[in-house]
Amino acid sequence: MLSNNLGSQHLSQAALSRSRFLRLAAGALLPFVGWSLSAAAAANPQLAQNSGASLTNDAAAPGRMGAILVGQFGLIKIHSYLSPADGLQVNTQMIEGPNAVVIFDGQLLLPYADEVASYVQTLGKPIDRIILSHAHTDHWGGLQVLTERFPDARVFALDGIADQVRARGPARLDGLRRTYGDKAATKVTVPKETITEGLQRIDGVTYDFKRFVDAESDLQLAALLPEQKVLMAFDLVFSPNQHAFTGANHFDHWIIVLESLKALQGYDTITIGHDTPVDRSAIDSTMTYVKRAKEIRAASSDAKTYSENLKAAFPELRQAGFVDLSASYLYAVPH
Repeated sequence: MLSNNLGSQHLSQAALSRSRFLRLAAGALLPFVGWSLSAAAAANPQLAQNSGASLTNDAAAPGRMGAILVGQFGLIKIHSYLSPADGLQVNTQMIEGPNAVVIFDGQLLLPYADEVASYVQTLGKPIDRIILSHAHTDHWGGLQVLTERFPDARVFALDGIADQVRARGPARLDGLRRTYGDKAATKVTVPKETITEGLQRIDGVTYDFKRFVDAESDLQLAALLPEQKVLMAFDLVFSPNQHAFTGANHFDHWIIVLESLKALQGYDTITIGHDTPVDRSAIDSTMTYVKRAKEIRAASSDAKTYSENLKAAFPELRQAGFVDLSASYLYAVPH
């Protein structure tokens, strides 16, 4: 999801308390009984009742603002850090292999990236690399912290993403600082290494990296873990509980991309860029959302109409600020 001046999102979600966020996160894990939630609020009886997962308390970080979900897949673990609502519930995925950790995405805000770094250190393994899924600022804004905390970690992205970050990054950070002040990065962190498509073995874990264009963003990575049957879809798939970002105006081709993901067999666990892991039904719900958004876009003459009609079409969904931001891009006056 793209970040510009995020005031509309900040205001729409500011009332969502940390305890409510954690309850929502745990409740969304009902299909994933192999996952556990590690956070200070895990001792909350209501949280435990809402979740089919085994919840554990992370005594090492009782003041952590985000939530950690941990999934065991054979010899590897997937640790998902979910930021609180003012961080747009962005995920950072940490794949813990036998000897090292691979980090995917770097958060929107510095305090939450700092929590990611502190959590990774508790795993007691070096960082093999950091991989950026796409050039939207809510996924790279915190790379400043991660690269400072782990100076030897190389930052990878698909060919073309670094150019997008370099070109658009300064303006994005200006907008972030107007909204978030010193929680926002002060410098643009550009990936310096290129991740190539296809099968790669990293610390004993097989990844199948795929390149997608013209979906939620102009260019985006997805990663299959064939041995674990996990699809890391990032912002190609959104939670059925949240609005999606549609500001890139790629409705038709995004649907084609979703059809290609749906054709993948056996990948029943999907980690996404916002909110908790989902199952395959989230591909269908994202497709339904994108199709309806396309119809509303065609029938709306201005940003206000688009935003109001899309929210009315999905009144139960959270993160309504995504709709406002999408509308501001779809109906932006050309410079």
